[in-house]
Amino acid sequence: MRSRSFVVLSFIFLLVVTVSAAGAKDKGTEADIANLDSAISSFPDDGRNILNGIQERRTQRDSLFPVSPLKPVHDSTERMWDSIYQATYLRMGITFNHLFQWLSDSLPDTTSYGTTTDMDFVGTWELVNRGKTTQGEIFFGVEGRWDYGTVGPQDMGFISLASAGGTANAFSAYTPTFLLRNLYWEQGSKKAGWAYRIGKITTDATLATSRHLSPTTTFLPHLGTGFFSSGYPDSGLGATGVWYPADKYRILALISNSNSDRYDFGDIGEGDFYKALEVGVKLAPITEKAGYSKVTVWHNDGTKDGRPSNANTGAEGYGVTVKVEQELSATGDIIGILRWGKSWNDSSLYNEQAGAHLLYYNPPGPARLQNDLIGIAFNWVDSVEEEARDEYNFEVFYRFPLFPGLDTRLSYQSVINPALNTEFDHASVFSLGFRTVF
Repeated sequence: MRSRSFVVLSFIFLLVVTVSAAGAKDKGTEADIANLDSAISSFPDDGRNILNGIQERRTQRDSLFPVSPLKPVHDSTERMWDSIYQATYLRMGITFNHLFQWLSDSLPDTTSYGTTTDMDFVGTWELVNRGKTTQGEIFFGVEGRWDYGTVGPQDMGFISLASAGGTANAFSAYTPTFLLRNLYWEQGSKKAGWAYRIGKITTDATLATSRHLSPTTTFLPHLGTGFFSSGYPDSGLGATGVWYPADKYRILALISNSNSDRYDFGDIGEGDFYKALEVGVKLAPITEKAGYSKVTVWHNDGTKDGRPSNANTGAEGYGVTVKVEQELSATGDIIGILRWGKSWNDSSLYNEQAGAHLLYYNPPGPARLQNDLIGIAFNWVDSVEEEARDEYNFEVFYRFPLFPGLDTRLSYQSVINPALNTEFDHASVFSLGFRTVF
């Protein structure tokens, strides 16, 4: 077992060295790294992308109501972050995401409503090659979640509906309330043509991601925002590297600890690992912001004693995911996304899943505001549970800025055939969410 761990850790080291060597020739000279999207992940809640999103919100003032009651807090934190960065090159930001959810139907002796706040405190300390495309920095991410006297929407979907697809990913309380979700070294950029990160990483925020899919910004259910057919481990020690042979293509490799635990650093000494290889391509890009379509293959050694962890059941297995993402308008405001995932050996919570998403940014209308967004999705899941039936989920949402710096989201879901529930065949799910950044 020790020799196996040594081999895998050697692989991590070689991955880092190889990717760094590939980027020895800096393709760019100077760059404003803070304004670049993450070269590793397009997930909106990735640390780099959260910080970039905060910078974007600072310039957006269009909203339904012109004056925000949060303006004094936003202004003071903005000044504080700027002062800290100028003195230390430490860039920080905070997001608050609150969700209230109500179910039209629920199982006996369960609740039909829930509310949860999710907070992310992220930062990056720029240490090496500052301002260059080969910049190296330390990222940290602290996440907090708490309920308000009731079960959170994430747990409510699984308990009250006995749903396999869930109704609200990421909205359930932590015990303890706060935890260190990410702590890693990252270096490189898209302009350099390479990047890597090593440390405590979040696998499902790295693989098969899209800037348009996140429970805090767009669609809500696990089925619509995550690939729970991918057997992901929890946040833990690992490494990932990405190579951009051209702007149109990217190749990513990842390895992480199968026994990871988001509440600590996991037990890497057991020698159980999750490995993945991902190829991305821009099929028919229209604008510079066009996303990558991605094919990901993975293998999980399983966990010690068959202990479930995150999206895996604890069993050894493998699988594949496909995400096709395409701009459908000349401005890039209309985005279509198709997703499919399949796992084998009962290693994932989902044997198979598929979905179609359509998003329309800045739609026309009398209330057309900066950052308005309409989204529609239809998803299907085949759960790993033997007695489960096929579950379907239809969702439509509208997001708009209520005040400057405060996004509001209204969502409706139709859950058809909750997978582990034979009491009823349909339930409506109504959601009201708010998001603000500091």
